Amino acid sequence: MSLTVGGSHMLLCRTAIRRGSTKKTLHTSASRMKAIENQSRRNNLKLLTGVGIFGFTAVVAANATFVTKTPELVAVKEEAETVETEKVEIEAVEAAAVDEETAVAEAAQIAAEKALAAETIKIVAEEAEAVEAARMGAEEVAAAEAARIAAEEAAAAEAARMAAEE
Repeated sequence: MSLTVGGSHMLLCRTAIRRGSTKKTLHTSASRMKAIENQSRRNNLKLLTGVGIFGFTAVVAANATFVTKTPELVAVKEEAETVETEKVEIEAVEAAAVDEETAVAEAAQIAAEKALAAETIKIVAEEAEAVEAARMGAEEVAAAEAARIAAEEAAAAEAARMAAEE
């Protein structure tokens, strides 16, 4: 059932649409496969030749080129940079020494503060004991006063009872 407008051309298009493509693949025959392998070998040979020529050219160019020595200005600049680097390293070492001295001083200050805090705690504890002793002494004085007052009241009551009996 092909269209008659294009004749066999339309039949070919319809067949191609059913198959999915109008182009055939590269691997359709053994002769084509052999041709592809030969082409690959030729390409590898071309690549190998190119690498060899490039290597030879690089060696010749390196040997033919005159390399100048470092100019004096660049050498002086490099020496100045070396001296500057050494100065920075010395400053870093000195800063580390100062940091160590500062750390030692801070550690000594912390130890002194801890000792002061321990002494303060000891003093506060002694004062608390003194306050407690004073409170207990005050309680004993109050108890003695209460006992004296009770004794006086008892003596007065005894005197009143004796006076009432007579």
